[in-house]
Amino acid sequence: MLALVALGANAQHYDRDTVYTVHSIDQNRFKDLIADWNARDWVMVSDRPVVVDFYADWCQPCKRLDPILRQIAQHYQGEVDFYRINVDENSGICDVFQIRSIPFLLVCPLKGEPKSLVGLYPQKEYIRVFNQAFGW
Repeated sequence: MLALVALGANAQHYDRDTVYTVHSIDQNRFKDLIADWNARDWVMVSDRPVVVDFYADWCQPCKRLDPILRQIAQHYQGEVDFYRINVDENSGICDVFQIRSIPFLLVCPLKGEPKSLVGLYPQKEYIRVFNQAFGW
């Protein structure tokens, strides 16, 4: 009986992770999935708009933002891709985007330049900013 409860708990955790689609990537995967961040001109390779959360494990506001972004990712599921990049492990991309404060969100519409959003806000504010950036 105890084994079934343990398996059920693991299954619930697995289901929650597959529903909320915020994927951890590094600066090399960023180039493959989103755009070449080191290129002279910004050209999206993704076929959907993208939001990238630049965070650190030690950052308390980043920890508070994580569940908010997971809920927003579910709201936009299939329409927007969500990624997260650890700033302590990916300094090159942080230098290019001049990330000096976190949480830092990079909002990448399909057309035009990416926009940034720094700090922690209510969920409705993120949705408003994303909709505006994506032209929705």
